[in-house]
Amino acid sequence: MIILSWGDLVGNQKYPGAAQLDTPENVRIAVHTWKTKGVDKVLFRVDDFRYMLFAEINAPAGSNHATWADATRKAMANGILKAALDAAKAEGIEIQMWISIFDEGCPPSVFYNDSASFPWQTRFTRDHPEYLAHDRSANASVRKYHWGVPECAYPEVRAHFLEEIRAFADHHDFAGVFLSIRSHSPPPEYADQFGFNEPVRAEYLKRHGVDILRQDFDLEKWRELRGEYLTTLLREVRAHLKSRGLKLSVGGAQGEHIGPPLGNMQIQWRTWVAEGIIDELVVGHHTLERATYPNRWQRTWGYVQNQDAGIGLPPLKQALRENYGPLCRAHNVKLYVDIPLSNYNRTYTDRTLGTGTETSAADAQFATELRTLPELTGIIVDGRSLSVPDPYGR
Repeated sequence: MIILSWGDLVGNQKYPGAAQLDTPENVRIAVHTWKTKGVDKVLFRVDDFRYMLFAEINAPAGSNHATWADATRKAMANGILKAALDAAKAEGIEIQMWISIFDEGCPPSVFYNDSASFPWQTRFTRDHPEYLAHDRSANASVRKYHWGVPECAYPEVRAHFLEEIRAFADHHDFAGVFLSIRSHSPPPEYADQFGFNEPVRAEYLKRHGVDILRQDFDLEKWRELRGEYLTTLLREVRAHLKSRGLKLSVGGAQGEHIGPPLGNMQIQWRTWVAEGIIDELVVGHHTLERATYPNRWQRTWGYVQNQDAGIGLPPLKQALRENYGPLCRAHNVKLYVDIPLSNYNRTYTDRTLGTGTETSAADAQFATELRTLPELTGIIVDGRSLSVPDPYGR
């Protein structure tokens, strides 16, 4: 299986010709290339198109963001998604739409990668910042909000996520939906900074008789409660997709907690598998936040589990054999692994982790090792490297 982020390809001179997927013809050429290289399934990221439909775009003239926005609008007008789906069907390749949750963007005053104004913010979070996860401040006038990360305890948030999903799932012939639990948002100052919204506070008070804004409370019970609301979202998405005969796949970091840059909310993957909420689980699909925000070294503070830094987790192969594999097999859920080093070959520098490059050679070695595990249905690799060379010599 390959993951394919359209917005990272278009206009990128590292991937010339058909690899940029900037025209329907180039999409058809690329899909044929994937087939010749043994690809069975594609997770096609539609977030760039989602931003055009649901977000305000901050793209100053002449900037890289302007090039991306112009190319994305043109691709939508030229029917890129339909071309990809038609080409994949002709080649016998399955395509699921990859859409990210907790990735609603930030106002221009927030800098992406600590270097440039954030390029998008959904109108939903712009108009309703009260639905964003917020800190423990009892006084609303001094609260801090986690930009781009809505709190699933609100029915309005879950309805918004479903609206974004339906904008593509209901109008294009995808085989299913891949929900990516990741975010481009800046990390919190510490792991448990956000998630004290009123619905969470009220439910915790009802269950445990404690006000999380004003009293000491059990952190893990609070993390569990927030995780329940994410599970509720998945149940609601599943119900809609099932009515249309579509599969639901979910990808997140290894472990039982969501990890950076989102916090310590529980990831109740065992419930998702046991209840049949999902058809496929992708382990190791994480944000690569240490490379995106290299100057935010304090982001490692307070995480129960952190795949980036290997905190609180057993070796992945052990977890696959002992935890993920047996449960997925028992409930007929397909299990995939996204290579947990870097699909993007990025360089990072910070005080806690030092300096280094997450190399493609290390990815390849780990992929070779994973192929020996009978618990896995397959592995996921970056689709960009499989899009070249152009088989037609263009």
